[in-house]
Amino acid sequence: MGRAARRNGYPLSLLRASQVRKIKKRKSRLQEVGTRRRKRMEMIETKKTAVEELPIVNFHDEIMACNAPYIIVEAETGSGKSTMVPQWFYEAGQSVLVTEPLIETVIGTSEYVAEMMGHEIGGVVGYRTGEYKCDSHNTKILYCTDALALVRELSHHNRFDILVLDELHQWNLNQSTLEAWAWKHLCDGDTPFKKIIALSATMDSQKLSAKRNNAPIFKVPGRQFPIVDRQVGDSIESDIRWYVANGYDVLCFQPGKSEIAKTISQLEGLDAELFPFHSELERGEKDRAYRSYQRPKVVVSTNSLETGRTLLPSLAIGQKLAVVDSGMERRMEVIDGIETLVLAPISQAQSKQRRGRTGRVSDGAYSDHCPTSNRPEYPVPEILRTRLDQTVLRLAVAGYDATELPFFHEVLSDSLVEAHRSLKALGAMEEDGSINAMGRFMARMPVSVQYARMVYEAIERGVIDDVLTVTAILEQGGLRDRSENWRSLTSETKSDLLAELDFWNAARNMRGDEMREKGIFAKAYFQAKQSRDKMRDALRSQGIRDFRSTGNREDILKSCVAGMVDHLYHSIGGGEYRNGGSDDRQKARESVVSGGPEWITGIPKNIQFKNRRGYLCTMKLVSMITATDPMWLAEVAPQLVKTEIGLAPNFDAEQDSVASVTKVHFNGQLVKEERVADTNHHEAPAVFASWLAGRMVI
Repeated sequence: MGRAARRNGYPLSLLRASQVRKIKKRKSRLQEVGTRRRKRMEMIETKKTAVEELPIVNFHDEIMACNAPYIIVEAETGSGKSTMVPQWFYEAGQSVLVTEPLIETVIGTSEYVAEMMGHEIGGVVGYRTGEYKCDSHNTKILYCTDALALVRELSHHNRFDILVLDELHQWNLNQSTLEAWAWKHLCDGDTPFKKIIALSATMDSQKLSAKRNNAPIFKVPGRQFPIVDRQVGDSIESDIRWYVANGYDVLCFQPGKSEIAKTISQLEGLDAELFPFHSELERGEKDRAYRSYQRPKVVVSTNSLETGRTLLPSLAIGQKLAVVDSGMERRMEVIDGIETLVLAPISQAQSKQRRGRTGRVSDGAYSDHCPTSNRPEYPVPEILRTRLDQTVLRLAVAGYDATELPFFHEVLSDSLVEAHRSLKALGAMEEDGSINAMGRFMARMPVSVQYARMVYEAIERGVIDDVLTVTAILEQGGLRDRSENWRSLTSETKSDLLAELDFWNAARNMRGDEMREKGIFAKAYFQAKQSRDKMRDALRSQGIRDFRSTGNREDILKSCVAGMVDHLYHSIGGGEYRNGGSDDRQKARESVVSGGPEWITGIPKNIQFKNRRGYLCTMKLVSMITATDPMWLAEVAPQLVKTEIGLAPNFDAEQDSVASVTKVHFNGQLVKEERVADTNHHEAPAVFASWLAGRMVI
């Protein structure tokens, strides 16, 4: 009766109640689907209109008609360069690889472009980072981090026609290397890329053009609403409060996690949604910063939000965004051979970039709290301020001499000399500069060369599983948070590395909330787990299948110190340590190593900070410490051992023989001195005669 009634148009009263509910539910679903389709079509039409208004659109014909192998697009923030240029070349039948310096930019921009084009992410448009993958064989526009792109290119895995280097003004180490490598091959005519396109809002385009065969420059204005530069208070927090009271959403830039936490703490009670934004947060926590709320939102971020996706939706008509800028950043620089976390003012170009985060969809405002007006015009490129050993090794294994690549910035010869010295010290490079089997192994590992050396030694000693875990943890900087609740999870007193291994084993049986209660940084644990999986994959690709470990703790430590040959420290008393003639250093506060061991290995780090009086200070520390027998290092790195024998010979009456002093130096440091019997010493007869003459005089 029910089906016939519906088929013949009988009234609902003739149907059973359950059938009526089903019919109503089906109609409701159809209405919802129809509504969603209409809204989607309206959004697509709105976005088409918005795209037509992008300034970059006016340059479509010129850019696409340009036959130059290298193109520079200097486009202001909000012009649409990162989203539109890849689409144009795709529409012209080309496949496009787009590199971005930040994971947030890779994911956010690719998702936005896929939505603009009406595709599901992972199809025609996809992305890849070291942690996330969302692409397929059908992907024609791939956004990825520049580090991943570099590895793919040097491994000859490229399948794209066009290389787009976005945000090139940042000139991180991977960007510099990839750009130089691609340009060299393009000039030699043997690269799979047909064209290189450099995108930036704040780049020295004229200088780059001059070094790239007078590459054409397209200068595109931004789609900017008016931006008011104003200072409305005496502090960053007072500025934020003023902007919120006047209806603004606020993006605040601070140099690091501690400053972010302090700012948010001082804003407690403010009638606004408060969000931190930094690299240690989970993806879901970061996504909250992009949503719309009933009341103003305040996002306090590191330089992670200098580029990429805007905090205001493109359809957020009437919403206003203010940028409050500390004008400072923390960046890594090598100072006297030590990686130092520097607290320093940002460049003029970075200030312009941060200011350009507002004024995209409505009027904006910018407050600059930089303590100095003496800023460099452009940031110091990473290739001029960081270690180059890993870059030199990977290039060498791929068949390239780093000194022969046409880097945009002239690499300091001292940096290359130090890189070669470091690789020789680790045993990866021979004295003549050739790469040996160990070096080729290390180059294929997705970790720093120091940690790759640890893994190589672990294979030899049968402790690969444990050392993979330790190196994965070291890549993340450790698993411990600042609460020190973790101290209940280990009884280790000789090595922070073994303590971290204890934390790992404990965390394997915990949920995320349990980790936090016990003082373990959950995100670091899961990232270390991913890093460990990648290393296992890299080892499998090299034919290694056995990942068992004997668990011998001394062999684990010997494997780890194999990657720390440059970081052997001797106690000088007072809890301080010295590596040869270097500066004195203190144990990191969180170290589990007790007492004052005579010799330690560890990772040196310098941290700059402002004290209570506002003066810039530097802490010189050693972290991830292990109480070490120096002869362990002599065993794993014999190339760094220098032994002096036969020193200060004399006659030892107790042993009734001639004895002399033997000294063992490791990497320039005296690590062992002892007097030994030396009857075959070439001066033995004379020494004995002298001793005997002395006895006769007596």
